[in-house]
Amino acid sequence: MRRILVWIAVLVVAAALIWWTQLRPQETRVTVFFVGTADGAGTMVPVQRTVQGRGAQELLRGAFEALLAGPTAQERAKGLTTEIPAGTRLRDLSVREGVVTVDLSEAVGSGGGSSSMQGRLWQIVYTGTVLPAARQVRLIIEGEERQALGGEGLMIDRPIARPPTYPRF
Repeated sequence: MRRILVWIAVLVVAAALIWWTQLRPQETRVTVFFVGTADGAGTMVPVQRTVQGRGAQELLRGAFEALLAGPTAQERAKGLTTEIPAGTRLRDLSVREGVVTVDLSEAVGSGGGSSSMQGRLWQIVYTGTVLPAARQVRLIIEGEERQALGGEGLMIDRPIARPPTYPRF
């Protein structure tokens, strides 16, 4: 009986060590992108957020949740905004072979003009490509592949890579 109790104790300690060193979520800093202005045009502005997770998929999920929460009051006071409509929800996210597939709710395509649509698309693409494992973003809306975002006709029919310089819109 004593031998069994020793083995149980060893297994419990081993399981706890594995969880602590390999599975426990860790706080990590990630970059999300909001909209600011430069020379009178909208552009991307990186800000840092702390998220919980291990691995690209968990970290990107945290980054998108932070993006959808919008800029803080301090960031808004500095002129940062978001073009992503309030009420937009993250439905799903996956990372495969360098492509992040982000499934957002229908709200992402509502309201705004061409400048707003460009801003929200670039916010999604830049935030989705902050990790080395993520080179392109595929935007899915309500679980469906779409040809364009909103009525402005921004093409989202294939994965989109981050351009080398911040776009102006």
